[in-house]
Amino acid sequence: MRELTEKLLALILILLLGALAQRRLRLPESFYQSANDLVIQVTLPAMILSSMDKAFSPETLETSLRLLVIAVCAFAAVIAGLEVWRRFSKRPAKELGLYQYLVLVGNTAFMGYPVIQAIYGSDGVFYASVFNLVHNVVTFSYGVALFQRDTPIRWRKLLDNACFWSTLAGILLFLSPFRFPAPLRQALDWVGTITIPLCLLSVGARMAGQSWGSLFRPGAVVCLSLIRTALFPLLLVPALWTAGCSGVTLTVPAVLFATPVSLTAGAFAGRYGADAALAGQTVIVSNLISIVTLPVLSAVLSTL
Repeated sequence: MRELTEKLLALILILLLGALAQRRLRLPESFYQSANDLVIQVTLPAMILSSMDKAFSPETLETSLRLLVIAVCAFAAVIAGLEVWRRFSKRPAKELGLYQYLVLVGNTAFMGYPVIQAIYGSDGVFYASVFNLVHNVVTFSYGVALFQRDTPIRWRKLLDNACFWSTLAGILLFLSPFRFPAPLRQALDWVGTITIPLCLLSVGARMAGQSWGSLFRPGAVVCLSLIRTALFPLLLVPALWTAGCSGVTLTVPAVLFATPVSLTAGAFAGRYGADAALAGQTVIVSNLISIVTLPVLSAVLSTL
């Protein structure tokens, strides 16, 4: 427990360092987009491949398959809830679609992976990557469809996702007798280690660069943030515990479903004509709340 607390405190200190960097350096908006692209297209895929370059074991395969089943069931339940909400809501379609997207898509790469790595190390990254396969499919299919109900799903966006392909490649590598050559393994490991600090520095800098005056208005911003960071784990953890899940199969889904709203939510909202400003506010507020909720959740899970 003490080791976990120290690691989580280290994550928070890096967030604060990012906030200090923003205050002193006045980082431009282009920095965040560049950091996001670098993580999603380069450093996170490298970290995923590095974590999956491990000897095959039936136990690991069984755990991975269980996580995939949990992910499918959990996202199916969330989607069913969103469809019920849509059926009875009187909000305009565009506004409702944005709210549903903000609830559905989490910041798994920037906030989920650091916490899981702090708890389980590279093994945790391996399992988080497997679970996140379903998250990626849902994000670029149903998630996009929330903005445009009458538009066909663009599967090409999913196929352009480097994390998706690196996870698939990593699974094939894990199932095969082959391992990466030592120089390639070292290069992937070095590049992958950039991911966690770059993610946290970027999130901390973005939070510090916001105006705090009207950040928590309207009330929907706080409500949507609490659904993602507090309500989801409150519902998911008891359900998984009752189903007999423990260890990785309990912690990985709980942490990834407790992550704040995806950093790309504002970009998606702007692209599809939704309220990008409200999406940006919700990203910041949910990240602020998660600084408290994720360590608390991790502490609770460590006792189960």
